[in-house]
Order: sequence, then structure tokens, then C-alpha cells
Amino acid sequence: MSLNEEDQFDVRMPVRLTHVPDSVTVISTPPSTISVSLRAKGTQVLKQSMGNPPSFDIDFRVYRNRNSILLGSTDVKAIARAAYGGAAILVASPDSINLAFTTRKGISMPIKIDYQVSAGPQSTIAGRPTLSVDTTLLYSTGRIPSNINSISTEPIRLTDLNRPTTTRVRLVAPSNSRVIPDSVDVTFNVEPLISKTRKVVIEPVNVPAGVKLITFPAQTEVCYMVPMSLYTNSDPHFRVLADYSTISSRSNKIKLRLRDVPSELQNVHLTADSAEYIIERR
Repeated sequence: MSLNEEDQFDVRMPVRLTHVPDSVTVISTPPSTISVSLRAKGTQVLKQSMGNPPSFDIDFRVYRNRNSILLGSTDVKAIARAAYGGAAILVASPDSINLAFTTRKGISMPIKIDYQVSAGPQSTIAGRPTLSVDTTLLYSTGRIPSNINSISTEPIRLTDLNRPTTTRVRLVAPSNSRVIPDSVDVTFNVEPLISKTRKVVIEPVNVPAGVKLITFPAQTEVCYMVPMSLYTNSDPHFRVLADYSTISSRSNKIKLRLRDVPSELQNVHLTADSAEYIIERR
């Protein structure tokens, strides 16, 4: 008996766009649902809502208005009323819909990654991040400004990565436009670091003519950490310099400086930052 009486119900209707030609790309994102308050018999609402709830179907052929799909408040209520078998629609939200579309072809744009990523201890980010796709198609209702030559991802901020990591990230489309695909997978290749050492000959520099600078020892060890994939083939050519111009009468040692350090190496340092020396005059 209660279900046979009229009452007010609040329902959510999933939105669908129907009969959209293949040549049309909808620029604006339609709402995922329409919230509707309606007055109807309980049996009517129950029958309509059994299984899947009625969808809010927007027919492109009916509501096309130049380069927009345009629905006023009367149209929104009419679609909801038809879906619920003629029920009285009291309120619908949103009460109007305006979706821009275009028939222009998409323009291929390279994707630029906006990222700040750091590895955890004993790890390193190996190489540049990779994308699941390198380009996206940009669709717009008008001419694309000449200063737009790439599409950026949303900012990616990750810290303390210790293993290869893939994250899904949305692409940032310019205003009044859409990109397809609108999101991509970005992969950061993270490798463990392995310790390694090598001996390097100490190289005197800035030595005046007629003078010979001899260091003890003549070689020193350089310690560094290298990504695991480069461990076997790693053969960096460091330079360890003993600068004659830095000699001080207050010390019997000369400072050593490390130069030409490859960018892929981490935690590079000398086992000794100075060496004893003698000066021979010719």
C-alpha cells in the first residue's frame, strides 16, 4: 500500500551520449551523473530502478546546436521524466548542460613529463623516464595557438624510490581543448647502486718550468657507486690533480682534487684528500 502512494525520491542517473558520429570529438567532459528529485509512486520508481538504474541519454542528433550539445532546464527534466515513465521531476542538478564539440582532426603533440623524483638510499634513477605513448592528439574548437607545441603531464612528485615504478598520470590540455589519450603511464627505472674502487695516478698541474712535483703515493684510490646495469662495463677515467699553486709552507702535504666525474656515478670520493710531496729543481 505504501508503494502505491506518491512520494518524493532522490535518484542519480548515469549520463550517456548517444548517436555521436565518428567524425565528432566532444571537447567538454559531460557530468558522470545527474541528480534528480522526482515525485512518483514507489512501485514506479522501484520498477524502473530494478537492476540497472535508468540512464540519462543525451541524443546528439536532437540537442546539437552549432558546435555545442545544448540542453536547457526543460530539456534536462524532459529526459529524466521519460526515463522514469512520466514521473514529475521537481529538481535536476545540473539543471542545464552545454558540451562543446569539434569536427576538426586532432593534431599530434609530443608529451612532456613534469616530474621531480628521487631515489632512496643505495638506489639511483637510471636514465630518463619512459612513457607508454610518446604523443597525444590535441582537439580544439578553434585554432591552436602557435606557442603550444607540447602537452605536459600533471606534476609527478615521488621520493625514496627503491625499485622500478610506474604511475598513471593525466595530461594537461589547454583551455577549450581535449587530448586523446588524456592520461599515460610513466615509468621510472630505479636500480641498486654497487660500490666500486679504482686506482688513479695523481697528476701534478700548474708546475713552473724547471720544477718537478712528486707526490707520495703516486696513485690514490677513488671510491664510487655505480648502477648495477653499468657495473661490468664501468670504466670511468677520473683525474686526480695535485695543484702546485696550492702548496703552503705551513703543511708538508698537498691537497688533491677530483675531476672529470661521470654523471651516472654516485658518492664519488677520494680515499685520501691530500698527499705528501717533494719538489725537485732541475
